[in-house]
This record gives sequence, C-alpha cells and structure tokens, in this order.
Amino acid sequence: MKVYSINGKGYDSNIFVIPGEKSTVIDTGTGMHNNKILSRISKYINLNDISQIILTHEHFDHAGGVKQLFEATNEKAIVIAHKDAADKIEKGESMFARLLGGTMPQMPVDQKLSDGENLQIGDKDFEVIYTPGHTPGCICLYNKETKTLFSGDTVFANGSFGRTDLPGGSSADLKESIKKLSKLNVERLYPGHEMIVEENGNHHIHLALKNVNYFG
Repeated sequence: MKVYSINGKGYDSNIFVIPGEKSTVIDTGTGMHNNKILSRISKYINLNDISQIILTHEHFDHAGGVKQLFEATNEKAIVIAHKDAADKIEKGESMFARLLGGTMPQMPVDQKLSDGENLQIGDKDFEVIYTPGHTPGCICLYNKETKTLFSGDTVFANGSFGRTDLPGGSSADLKESIKKLSKLNVERLYPGHEMIVEENGNHHIHLALKNVNYFG
C-alpha cells in the first residue's frame, strides 16, 4: 500500500494521499495554503480520481480545506468523518479558524462513522477506531495486514499525544483511547502532525501511553 505524505505547513495538519480502487485523501489542512496543497496532491493522483475525503476529526487545521478539495474533485468525492465530528463540520464551527483569520466552511458529511466499522482506503480495508480525548469526534484508521495506523491527533511520533485543554477535550478519554491503540500491532504510524514513522510504530504508541499516564 502506497501512502504519500504532505507535511503540514504552518498550522496545517499532515495530509495523506492513498491511491487505489478507492483513492483517498485523509485530512485537508486549514485551506489557507490551498493552491500549494492541491498542486502537491495532483502530483500523486488526478484530483478527479479522488473517491473520498476522510477527516480524522473536526478541528480547523484538519478540516478547513475540505470544501476546496471537494470542489477540486468536481464535487465527486464523498466526505467522511465520525458521527460526533459531523455536526461541527456541517455547521462550519471553529473558534480556532476565527483566531487565525480563516473561515471554517460548512460542509455536508456524506458518511458518518461509528467505532468498529470497516472502510476501504485505496485497495485495503481499514477498521475505524473511535479515539475521543483530543476532541469528541476523533478517529484512527487501522489496517491489520500492513500494520498501518493513521492516528490523527491522538498520538504522534516519539511519545507525544494530542492536547486536551481545548473545548471538548478530555484527558481521561485520551488515556483510554491511547490504551486501545497500544493493543494493536503497528509498524507504520501516520500522525496528524510532526514526523511519520514507518518502522516500529508500536514503540511510539507505548511511549505515548506511558507519557499520558504520567503527564495527563
């Protein structure tokens, strides 16, 4: 399975492009660097071939560019998020966007996910893992065969983890979410910010669990 990574610029999240039968983009950044993002994505895949846009959660730095990307697919891609993230995405609610001088678009969510569902990404089946804590609508996406985890803002490389001091955050929920992830067999870790990990992702998740229990 090929994953193309676009590292976040400024406040943008990392963006992941996965070609295949269901060519997918995971997260979109703020939309404030839209032309550069679309240019990068189009190097890896024809924008018209994108089947779906998956948002790991409802924050502006991950979802602010969703409408622009959707329009760039000639409005053919479907938008997917957890059911508890969908309301804010559809209403375009974001205090963070206002602070940055940006705008959170109102975007319908076509498919609203629940924990344990299966979702095809590229040519592989992924399990939807509900991981609240950073926000009420956070998800991770896991493929057992390739030991791949898209972790959003739940865990990052080197034992870091998502903040819980924003509205809707919960340190207790985040601890439980990271504990859930620590039971997976992860080799390749693709987080919402910072560096990606393509070997021994388990180490980074277990370190995050240790750190969240200590600092959280």
